[in-house]
Amino acid sequence: MQSKRESADRTLDCPKCWVAMDKEELEVLGPNVVIDVCPKCGGIWLDHGELKKLLKDRKLSDYLTEHIGTQSKSQLVCPRCGWLMDIETAEDVDVDVCLNCGGVWLDYGELEKLREISQVGFKGDKFAKDIERWEEMTQKGRQSALSGLFRRLSRR
Repeated sequence: MQSKRESADRTLDCPKCWVAMDKEELEVLGPNVVIDVCPKCGGIWLDHGELKKLLKDRKLSDYLTEHIGTQSKSQLVCPRCGWLMDIETAEDVDVDVCLNCGGVWLDYGELEKLREISQVGFKGDKFAKDIERWEEMTQKGRQSALSGLFRRLSRR
């Protein structure tokens, strides 16, 4: 099993173009952020937590990466863990977020658009997030019930 550091150092393939992405270090307050950039389409991959560091906006970052539901509406597969991704929307920007590891794929120019949204003051769609929280809670309840059933069956 790979350590977190080994996983972060691994070269990723672009989830759109399937070419090896380049690593680029961005200066931020605190430890710098190393992002993966596609040399072909210009899209960027951000590991969990990196969007928050780059935007410096907890509200917008959390809106896009927390309580993302369980339904996959994205056609992309996570380049980090291979899991399904979902589309989260902030105003007119659709962001692909991994349902498993929480990484974020941004198409070319979307980081700048998110920064503009952040500067204006992001509000968000509370109703849409409430639906996604309900989906997550329902899914966790199902998983818990299934694990309990399997534990009881395995004792017999």
